[in-house]
Amino acid sequence: MTTPSTSVIEAAVYARVSSDAQAQDQTIESQVADLRRRVSDDAAVLQDKNCFLDDGVSGSTLNRPALERLRDAAYVGQFQRLYVHSPDRLARKYAYQVLVVDELQKLGIEIVFLNRAIGVSPEEDLLLQMQGMFAEYERAKIMERSRRGKRHAATRGSVNVLSAAPYGYRYITCREGVGRAAFEIHDAQAAIVRQVFEWVGRDRLSIGEVTRRLTISNATTATGKQWWDRTTVWGMLKIPAYKGSAAFGKTRTGPRRAQLRTQRGRSKAPRRTGSTYDTEVSEQLSIPVPALVSSELFEVVQAQLTENRQRGSESRRGAKYLLQGLLECGQCGYAFYGKPVSRLSAKGKVRNYAYYRCVGTDAYRFGGKRVCDCKQVRTDKLDEAAWNDACELLRHPKLLRKEYERRLAAPRDSNSTVSLKKQIASSKRSVDRLIDAYADGVLDRSEFDPRLQRARERLSKHEEQLHELESESREQSTLREALSCLDSFCATIGTNLEAADWTLRREILRTLINKVMVEPDQIRIVYRINFPLFAKKASKAGKEKVLHFCWRRDVSVTLESVIGRTGSRAGSSRPAIRTLRRRL
Repeated sequence: MTTPSTSVIEAAVYARVSSDAQAQDQTIESQVADLRRRVSDDAAVLQDKNCFLDDGVSGSTLNRPALERLRDAAYVGQFQRLYVHSPDRLARKYAYQVLVVDELQKLGIEIVFLNRAIGVSPEEDLLLQMQGMFAEYERAKIMERSRRGKRHAATRGSVNVLSAAPYGYRYITCREGVGRAAFEIHDAQAAIVRQVFEWVGRDRLSIGEVTRRLTISNATTATGKQWWDRTTVWGMLKIPAYKGSAAFGKTRTGPRRAQLRTQRGRSKAPRRTGSTYDTEVSEQLSIPVPALVSSELFEVVQAQLTENRQRGSESRRGAKYLLQGLLECGQCGYAFYGKPVSRLSAKGKVRNYAYYRCVGTDAYRFGGKRVCDCKQVRTDKLDEAAWNDACELLRHPKLLRKEYERRLAAPRDSNSTVSLKKQIASSKRSVDRLIDAYADGVLDRSEFDPRLQRARERLSKHEEQLHELESESREQSTLREALSCLDSFCATIGTNLEAADWTLRREILRTLINKVMVEPDQIRIVYRINFPLFAKKASKAGKEKVLHFCWRRDVSVTLESVIGRTGSRAGSSRPAIRTLRRRL
């Protein structure tokens, strides 16, 4: 590894902790202190802008805010040496760890792990690779042991496995409860819970009316607020602990859902790699706790909620606004929603438009006091401006072509696939030989089980690596197919944009646009380009030819990496922003 000719070396540090609890306890500070001490001993220079910290972010994904900034800074040569406490802080998956290390080394960055040297000898490199695989294995084992231990405790009726006591209860720790945790009824909150259940189950009140009554009666929430949100009341009515049977395992973690826009107050890069899904009632375990309402009243309330939901579905008219779900306030970060107005104005003219209104300007949502003063926007003018800007982008696809060509230029090692297939075949033969040896009595059960487990782990690891390489190869093939039909696509779509109906326009905008930020003096459109591979044949139904769209959401192109730096690493996710002067 070559070092700069100057005596001063610009250094950078990266630290990470996985859980929110570790972030709150500031355990990341111990890593930073050790890293700063090592930088000082090496006589390197560390600036504040080169401290990259991921608090409470999982190491099983590369989509981390601080890691993204670190890779961008490495590309522009902002530092020459990177200090990391240990390889598992860089990534918990061996493949991701190798990817990041290889990328930084190609950029001339020297990587220093405090607990392990790198590049000193082949033995050191082998030990580093083994440490990365053990880190991934350790993470999987910890998760499995935690899941199995919590489920076993739930079968014994222990409330320790529950995340927290719901509204109406007070959690008694093991120390306070003489070796056993429990839920204790909070009298003041329990009275509010019983009243809410009676209003919905006996009086058939809507959730909106319940929130109004709670606000009038000055009832406080669990956080001490005197105004109630409808989702809070709805969630309260769904808690089974109030009937005396708390449920364990109500949710599970699965693949991350695609989000139309980033939630307010959260970073674009998610901290967790998965999403939460509800489980079936048969999969849940019941834990007895003190009851606040009867089982009969609880079931009546659930039936009432189901009936209300069905009525709401019958009266729901679907999407009525072109940019619904895409608008975000540039001042407070809340979403915009469509606000209908009277069809006739004060002058007697017919109005065929509505207004987009910020949620933060609704005082009733925030205890009678609005949190934002952003002005509302006419729907017809904003819809027209956004549609015209999207059409202009589609008619000038030079940025798209440049981005696709850059991604296609990323190097791919074809020999890795052949090597992995040979290793998979060898691992399968090893498994077969072990089974034959055990069947012939050559190996005892004590020798057979660990060897078979190790062989299957190697096989699983090789198959996973092959799957990743094949996925990359399929993505490359899709990109080439998209690039080959780019010109014909733009020619076809450019002549059909004016003839697109409202539904097609909405689908196009929801695919192209990441979010539309409404600011006091301008409108900013952030694009998320998911290039469509279209059917070349027109629809046979009817006389008019209709362009078919097959939206490929697994192949996304972000315009930031096109209009920003070129030739950088694939996967940069900072989108471009097109600005429209606000004359709406």
